[in-house]
Amino acid sequence: MMIDPSKYVAMDCEMVGLGCRGQESGLARCSIVDYNGKVIYDKFIKPDGKITDYRTNVSGIRPFNMVTALPYHIAREEILKILEGKIIVGHDPRSDFRVLQADITDYSIRDTSSCKLLITKAMLKTDRRASLKILCQHLLGKRIQDGFKGHSSVEDASAAMELFKLVDTMWERYINEGQRVEIVNRFERYSRY
Repeated sequence: MMIDPSKYVAMDCEMVGLGCRGQESGLARCSIVDYNGKVIYDKFIKPDGKITDYRTNVSGIRPFNMVTALPYHIAREEILKILEGKIIVGHDPRSDFRVLQADITDYSIRDTSSCKLLITKAMLKTDRRASLKILCQHLLGKRIQDGFKGHSSVEDASAAMELFKLVDTMWERYINEGQRVEIVNRFERYSRY
């Protein structure tokens, strides 16, 4: 089976906390890379609502990033236009689609966090989602998400695409044959957002 690189993008989003005690998530950065890892979108986004927790240790977002950030409604429109008609690679992208207020079931998703091909290749003994950091260490021999500055959505999207490319042909063959690729979601389905 041949892979058409033009059909694939990888996406990762970073969120900040909104509202009382920062418990609600708001989109603050979105990065999208193509099949070859080239960044095609990377913008800071001002979410609707008051930011009460920047979650900097995880998100990498700081107050100064919001000074020139794109308004949410504009960014959302740009992002969904890029995703239209694409196969989207991501690492447990459910929260990304939730903050985009988009129904994940409307998209073709390749979730590297629960791909049994990757988990088996990494020799991890789990029936749960595997972390991006662990998969990258085991399969790519690289360390990510180690800095004190928080995560980088560009780094995470690129890493998800690199992982996908290790098994892309087999993954697509499994899907075409109607075989299950994900090891989790036995009891949970992607819910409508």
